Amino acid sequence: MAKSVGTAKKRPGFGKIGNFFREVGLELKKVHWPTRKQLLIYTAVVLVSVAIMAAIIGVIDLVLFSGMEFVLGR
Repeated sequence: MAKSVGTAKKRPGFGKIGNFFREVGLELKKVHWPTRKQLLIYTAVVLVSVAIMAAIIGVIDLVLFSGMEFVLGR
């Protein structure tokens, strides 16, 4: 097999990287993006859920701390 004159050497793996980003772009076009209203609702639900869980964990921590103080006699 004869080498063709004037062909540039290909960098190994460069085509794979370009293909990866091209496919990522195609997949992002398929994504169903939420509307602004949906995004605000989802954000509010997450924030309220986190606040509730923080309160529950805080109460449990307070009860356990008070119980340890009682047991250890401080």
